[in-house]
Amino acid sequence: MTVVLRASQLPVKYQRLHETHRSGLTIYEVAGSGLYRVLELNRGEFTVETLTQFGWTTLIKLDEQDKVSTALEAMQTWLDIQTPARNVQQEEGSEGDD
Repeated sequence: MTVVLRASQLPVKYQRLHETHRSGLTIYEVAGSGLYRVLELNRGEFTVETLTQFGWTTLIKLDEQDKVSTALEAMQTWLDIQTPARNVQQEEGSEGDD
C-alpha cells in the first residue's frame, strides 16, 4: 500500500517569505527521501527542487496555470506526482469523462 504524503504535515526546516528583491524559499524534510526546497521565483511561479550530492536539482516548475499559488501547493503537487497509486486512480476516474 502506498502512503499518501500531505505537504501540510511535513516538517518545515526553513522558510523565507517572498520579498521584492528576494525569492520566497521553503525547505521541507521528507522522511526517507531527504530535503526539498520550493522557490517562489516571481509571484505565482515556483520550482520544486531536491538536495543531491551535486547540490539542488530542479524537479518541476509550476505556476498559476497548474493551480498552484503557494509553496505548500507546489510541494503537494510534487508529492501527488510521486504517489503512483493515486495518479492511476485519478486517470481511471477521468477516462469515462469524454
